[in-house]
Order: sequence, then C-alpha cells, then structure tokens
Amino acid sequence: MKLTIVGEDSLSERIREVGEKVLNWLEEEGLSPEEVNDPDAHFNFNVNVAGHPFVVVQNLLSLDSVFVGANLVFTSDQLTLLEKKMNKKKREEYFWDLRMVLLENGELGDFEIKPNPPDDVREVTICSKRIFYNTLTKDTLIHAIHNVYKAALMVIWMLERHAGAPAPKEKQRSLYLA
Repeated sequence: MKLTIVGEDSLSERIREVGEKVLNWLEEEGLSPEEVNDPDAHFNFNVNVAGHPFVVVQNLLSLDSVFVGANLVFTSDQLTLLEKKMNKKKREEYFWDLRMVLLENGELGDFEIKPNPPDDVREVTICSKRIFYNTLTKDTLIHAIHNVYKAALMVIWMLERHAGAPAPKEKQRSLYLA
C-alpha cells in the first residue's frame, strides 16, 4: 500500500516516512490497517484491535506526533443498563467515577462522553497521549494501542458494575493470546 500525503515539501516527506513506518508496524502486528481518506489528517489508519475499530492518526495540526483513538459506541444491551437499570443518581455516580478514572490515567490524552451525560449518552471517545516523533517506536505505538484498549474495556466494565450486572462469564478477548 502507498501512503498518500498532502503537500510536497521536506516536512511532507518526513511525515510520509513516519506514516509508512507506522503502517508497517501495524501490519506486522496483524492489526489490519486500512488508510482512511481524511482531509483533517496527514494520515489516518483504521485498525482492528481484538475485534474493535481503532484509529492511528497524525492530524494536520500536529507536525511531529501521532495518537491512537477509539470511539466506543454503546450496544443496545449497554444502553439498557444505562437507561433502565440505573436511576439518575447511579448514572451520575458512574459518569463522575468514569471521568475521574480516565483523567487519572496518565497514559491517556483526551476523552469525550457524548452527547449529554448523564441523561443521554451513546458513545465515549478515548485517545492516547500524543506520541512525538522523537519517542515514536513500535513499542510506544503498540503500548498506546493497548492502553486505549484497556480504557475502553474499563468503560464497559465500570458500566456493568455500577448497573449491578453479574460478572461476565465469557473470556475477554486478548490482544496477544489466540
């Protein structure tokens, strides 16, 4: 696959090199990267992380960093837990606890709970901290993917715990174990 970069200067060449390196690492790790045509990004790859869609992006505002992101859309069962199994006070407690845990996680960057917690929530977006070029390695990239994955699991498990759901009996899919 050939990476498409906007612009033709030496900075664009550096971004192209980094994008191709990131693409190769994602392929080596079996994350099935697909390039997304994104007018707001130098490069944007959709990846499959244990069956969940994630992105690895270098947006146009960042000349020397990338980040990993996931948009967790609640399933109908999870929305039922939120809307039917939790009263307003329990939802408020869940979202306060969730915000605090996400804020305290030093491995994460931005997050957004949408559209209007605690009354109307459909999704949670979680991003890694920016990975600057001077620290970008395969290890730091995969570490960021793993941290965002764990945070997404935490969102779901905290929801289930706050709603009083029984502990899951099925095995959680691992990033590393088949």
